[in-house]
Amino acid sequence: MTEPLPVVPAAQRMPATEDFPSGPAVGDAFPDFTLRGQRGLEVNLGRARAGRRALIVFQRSSRR
Repeated sequence: MTEPLPVVPAAQRMPATEDFPSGPAVGDAFPDFTLRGQRGLEVNLGRARAGRRALIVFQRSSRR
């Protein structure tokens, strides 16, 4: 059995600099993107939300 990886606080994972931005600031528009959904089909954020609000959840898979 393997030991769990240590939990590293988000602030220590990557420095917040111009080279490594931490993401959009509060109030910034979220950038448009296309990813594969849970059924393997491509989903474009802008088209899927059609101007409505959206809640975006990123889930890390345990598969490698």
